[in-house]
Amino acid sequence: MLQPRVRPRIALLPTGHKIYWGQFPNLRAMGTKMYEKLLAGLEQFGDVISPGLVDTYESAVEAAKLLSACDADILLIFPFGYTTGTMIVPVVRAMNVPIRILNAHEDSSYDYKSADTELYLHHEGACCVPEYSGTLVSLGRKFRVITGHFAQARFWEEIRRDCLGTAAAKAFSRCRFGVIGNTYTNMTDMPTDEHRVLKATGQLLARPEVEEIEEAWKRVTDGQVGDMYRQFREFYDVDETVTDEHMYESARVAVAFDEVVRRHGIDAFGFYWWGEKPYMTELRAQSALAVSRLAELGIPGVTEGDVKTAMAMKILDLLGGGGMFLEFFSSDFDENFILVGHDGPSNVNVAKGKPVLQNLTVHHGKTGEGLGIDFNMAEGPCTLLNLTQFGTEKTFKLIYTVGEVVSGDILNIGNPNCRVRVKKPIHEFFDDWCRQGPGHHTALGVGDFSREIEAFAERMDFACVRV
Repeated sequence: MLQPRVRPRIALLPTGHKIYWGQFPNLRAMGTKMYEKLLAGLEQFGDVISPGLVDTYESAVEAAKLLSACDADILLIFPFGYTTGTMIVPVVRAMNVPIRILNAHEDSSYDYKSADTELYLHHEGACCVPEYSGTLVSLGRKFRVITGHFAQARFWEEIRRDCLGTAAAKAFSRCRFGVIGNTYTNMTDMPTDEHRVLKATGQLLARPEVEEIEEAWKRVTDGQVGDMYRQFREFYDVDETVTDEHMYESARVAVAFDEVVRRHGIDAFGFYWWGEKPYMTELRAQSALAVSRLAELGIPGVTEGDVKTAMAMKILDLLGGGGMFLEFFSSDFDENFILVGHDGPSNVNVAKGKPVLQNLTVHHGKTGEGLGIDFNMAEGPCTLLNLTQFGTEKTFKLIYTVGEVVSGDILNIGNPNCRVRVKKPIHEFFDDWCRQGPGHHTALGVGDFSREIEAFAERMDFACVRV
């Protein structure tokens, strides 16, 4: 089972109303006990930083100093009961992270008939949630309210997914993305505005020269080739079309790619070149195993120079969805699904069973020949994610939909492909999807990551559209 590659760092602000403590001797202790239960639940999936109870404006100011310096991914605000809106203002003004108000309680209900004022006040956190919300709107801050009680799995899942999405965004904002070579000739959706990448990550694209792959390939040692060859032999099922020579050459290319990508500190990349020298064409044509291996290790690479889809794959990889590289193959109106897939490198983390290798003498639309990777995907929920620079004034736009990988016959062409059934009728889906300005490539994640993607976009200030 795939796992997220990030662990959220959560700022937790518990709030109370100091004037109550002298009036109701047990109230603070009751709230503190409930807060400790919340803390224990959050620590199951994140690292929590909390100043403890904030019940005066002065303590709120001190909390702001602590939390603003803790490099948190998200701020959770948890009122014990009614508190004034100023309890949150210093922290909110000091932190530029997504905010969630937890309208929550340890109890699902209580005995109203026998309850005294102290017990009623213990359950009155909902009272200040509108006041907090109005304050945040006044300050121009986006937020969501998560409502529930501690025994609800849905409540914890909503918190976990929002925290995970924002943690992935922070990791993404520190990534270095790259292009080796160039984009596929005349593909109008492949070029990328590097200033958008600069705005998102603080860095321009890394651009290793193709000669760096060539020179790294030349200095690969027999020992390095042998070690990589053994890895590939163990990892893949190899059919009769694949020779030892094919495998050794793919292993040598893998060592070269690994050296160059790691030298430049690249976290996801696009690559492509045509090559006039036969062996340079071979370096690219035999790269499927090299780049698929890097994707397995969390460094997705995409052929045809499509760094934007590599970035989308990186998002899904950080979230724990893998990220398979694909394009739309065809629409099946009889059985209501879209056939998707792509040639070249893929993310073998999303494979069902052992991936298979076969030698392909023709790679459609490309020069050279090389090994093809094929595998089946497990049936179940999936997320299609496209990262585009079209149709938005924001840095980037995320276009996504949640569908399902369904069983049935697929193509046997030496490349992974699968059936995806989306929730809308196919004719409506394509119209709605394409009107958003996507590229023709897309990333597929294993699972429903709708909430995480929304939180990711909020943290990154990307436009985000669900189709």
